[in-house]
Amino acid sequence: MNPSETITFFLIGVAVLFVVVVVWILFRKRKKWAIGLTCILVAGYIGSVAYYPYLQVSIHAERYEQVSEYLETNYPDREFTVIPEYYEAGYTVGVFDVSDKETPDIGVTLHVDDNDEVQQVSHWTDGGFPTQQELWRELEFTYGEAYTLDKDDVEITKQDEWIEGELTVFALTIDNMPAIAIYEYSKGGYGLLDLQVEKNDFVISAEADGYTFIYVDERYEDEKAAIQLENRETISVNTADHGGKLFVVE
Repeated sequence: MNPSETITFFLIGVAVLFVVVVVWILFRKRKKWAIGLTCILVAGYIGSVAYYPYLQVSIHAERYEQVSEYLETNYPDREFTVIPEYYEAGYTVGVFDVSDKETPDIGVTLHVDDNDEVQQVSHWTDGGFPTQQELWRELEFTYGEAYTLDKDDVEITKQDEWIEGELTVFALTIDNMPAIAIYEYSKGGYGLLDLQVEKNDFVISAEADGYTFIYVDERYEDEKAAIQLENRETISVNTADHGGKLFVVE
């Protein structure tokens, strides 16, 4: 049982005890009646507690079949891992972690309710704590709308990187367009400070901690690219020297 179920049965036990006390008060002159009713109440309570784990196993097995049928019906061309197949202590009945077999480190949590409705209640990732060089991969999971089984795949490729202490910067292409992602990374955790994605051109820039980061995609055709900084100054970048690489200006 999980903690909430334990508390529920504890409260039911308290209620049963209260009823037993009332029975003995009402039938204090008829002890046989009081004993009989007490035995029925206590036996019913103990039987319910003993049977409940078997009921959980049965309900979970039924809902596993329902969620499997749901996945097969809605995503016939994909294969999924669904956990847990069998109910185990510590899990919640009818709640399943589901991941596409092609992307086992990311997935969703599905819940089958009492009306046999399947709903997504959350999403998760199981990639562990990433290395500093692999931070950008989390964007495959977090970029755009929240992850669902219906979310379109995002094509993200790392082109270059720059690391200075905790500051970590990646030049990327996201859905074939240039992007710059800036992270702060330490042993205690990490976070995305900025993400810039170009929609119309092949040149992009971002600024952080006194640095300006510029990425010029190799598809950029002009010999020079003009970059306007946040302070409205403009710098010129020779694309022949810096094309396809992350260019850093202090």
